[in-house]
Amino acid sequence: MKTQNIVMQKILLLLVSLSILSGCEREETLKPNSIFENNEVESTVELDQFLKTEFRDPYGCNVIYKFVDRYIDPSKQATPPRLDVVKPIAELIKQAWIEPYNKASDQGGEFLTTYFPGEIVILGSPLYNGDGTITLGIADAGVRVTLTQANEYAPDNTTWILQTFRTLHHEFAHIVDQNFNFDVEAFYNISSEDYTTPGTWTNETLETAIARGMVTPYATSAVGEDFAETVSYIVTTDPAVFEATYITPEDCTGLGQDCLDRNEGRQRIQQKYDAVVKYMKEDVGIDILVLRDEFLKSIN
Repeated sequence: MKTQNIVMQKILLLLVSLSILSGCEREETLKPNSIFENNEVESTVELDQFLKTEFRDPYGCNVIYKFVDRYIDPSKQATPPRLDVVKPIAELIKQAWIEPYNKASDQGGEFLTTYFPGEIVILGSPLYNGDGTITLGIADAGVRVTLTQANEYAPDNTTWILQTFRTLHHEFAHIVDQNFNFDVEAFYNISSEDYTTPGTWTNETLETAIARGMVTPYATSAVGEDFAETVSYIVTTDPAVFEATYITPEDCTGLGQDCLDRNEGRQRIQQKYDAVVKYMKEDVGIDILVLRDEFLKSIN
């Protein structure tokens, strides 16, 4: 009996040991793994030092490009950026976001040291949503900005640069809104009844958006998005183009009610333009027209 007990104890000990080993192996497989192979990880030392010097040290911002899954909604899909695009995009962020804000702020460089997001996530592709749409950028609670489609970057791809920085300035407008006292109700009342019902903004065109008093179809989706789109398009659009597209009335002779509606919408866009310029100057301390001029100069 004693021999049998000793045998049983040894069997139980062996089973427990196997269980522990199995558990350790399972835990290891659940740890997030780099999207790059080992030799690629080793080659990022210089890049990581650059990002530390230019973003983490002065602004407390981590530029994240190595891992994807922890930074996207589980219901969405995305691919990582190529290594060769990360540094040029980071340099462009300095050139077309940080430096223009430093010149436009009455605090100089101090403004962004306070309000710069703690994380910038760079994804190689758009975020693909379950409903067939894509997400071009996200601002999360004022602490993270996610930029997408990085793998389309090229120095001469002006369409990508403009779209990306429209998205970036849109997302940062949300961060500004979260930190300063913007009069959302007064802004909402300019267009009030003309915001679309949830999920239907994709049915709008630029013409119908203008008739609603907004600069893009996406701006019709909610007052917060209207504000951010207005900021973004003021900053990233040549003033003559903005004036011709969104402010100057059309000659509606023989064109009917749709044209008259667009001209009425343009009057409301002018009100929003004035409200944004005033708010940014008086409440935030940013001359948005200087910001616009510096941004446009930086990408031309």
